[in-house]
Amino acid sequence: MPLSKRPDSPYWQIRFQVAGIEVRRSSDTTNKSAAQELERELRRDLKDKLRAGGGTLYTWDDAVKRCELEDARLKSWERKERAIETLNEYLSGSLLTEIDYDAILKLRKLLEERECRGHNWKTKRTRKPRTVNRELAVLAAILNRCAGEDWKMLSKAPTVPLLTVAKSERKWVTREQAIELLKRFPLHTCDMTIMALATGLRRSNITHLPWERIDLARRCCFVPGYETKSGEPIPVPLNADAMAVLERWRIIHEAMRGLWPAEAHRYVFVFRGHAPLKQVTTAMWRRECAAAGLAGVTFHTMRHAWASWQTQGGTSPRVLMDLGGWASMQMPNLYTHVDPGHLRQFADRTLIGADETVTKTVTEKLKRKRRRVSACFNGKGGTRTLDPGIMSAVL
Repeated sequence: MPLSKRPDSPYWQIRFQVAGIEVRRSSDTTNKSAAQELERELRRDLKDKLRAGGGTLYTWDDAVKRCELEDARLKSWERKERAIETLNEYLSGSLLTEIDYDAILKLRKLLEERECRGHNWKTKRTRKPRTVNRELAVLAAILNRCAGEDWKMLSKAPTVPLLTVAKSERKWVTREQAIELLKRFPLHTCDMTIMALATGLRRSNITHLPWERIDLARRCCFVPGYETKSGEPIPVPLNADAMAVLERWRIIHEAMRGLWPAEAHRYVFVFRGHAPLKQVTTAMWRRECAAAGLAGVTFHTMRHAWASWQTQGGTSPRVLMDLGGWASMQMPNLYTHVDPGHLRQFADRTLIGADETVTKTVTEKLKRKRRRVSACFNGKGGTRTLDPGIMSAVL
């Protein structure tokens, strides 16, 4: 921290570092605001002197601006931008040379203790390690680019330590649990959930699904490459559940013709005349999931359930990769544990051939053991002594 107090002095102490140059002095004041103003003046003066000497000092804000210029058109920019907004609260105005290993450790601690935020409201729980690691990964990526040959803003990027995250099983729901949830949801949420379970599409691909990409006659639809995570278009076959949902919403659109704006009629799913929808895992969703004993289930969980059901039905990982629009086999292979069918043929290779003789012998041994235990604790005919002297010595 640039300001601190010593036990033997009432004055605020100033300590900071700019481009490897450390400044330590007393503010000679007990007023914190005045000490902060003095610290800012000292920092400005030092920067001006360094610039006058011919050196270029880059700040975190300079790096963020360059990152935005290069990455703003990428599909991953929305998530990266959210991480940058959080990092800006702690790093805005800081020189890149000030963001060293010790500063990153302090930043990591602050990110861990930060409260979660919903839609413009705070929750009472702190953020998960995976969330903190995503933001630290963005920080590491920007610092590494600053030290690269293209940007040349840093001589060397500091190490960014991530939190240790325990491996966890992907959450999914059974068909019975899914049916219980569908009974609780309103119509638009229920049908979007059915579509997710029927196709495995991601949230945005369902909420932004336009009628023009659906071929009801051929029972299929498609998602263009610029809207997919892998960058490749996804052909989506539609089963009977998906077709029933689309037919239901075709009738709803006909009934609401003239009552909903023309833009809303472009998309399949509409809520109160608004489309495309932006949020599905709402407070209602969380409340109904908790009531069904499925707290923590999100809309994306339906994609995991779809992949798990496909695997249990015998779909090969290669076909699952094409259906789910994944770019590699890494993701489909995560679901193979839910159905060991491809390994079942190898289970019999370790049979010991236990016949009736072995089974009868084991059964007789269990009976004798039960008789000995019973006799021991009943007191008669057992092996435990009833001699009071010996018993008292043991006790």
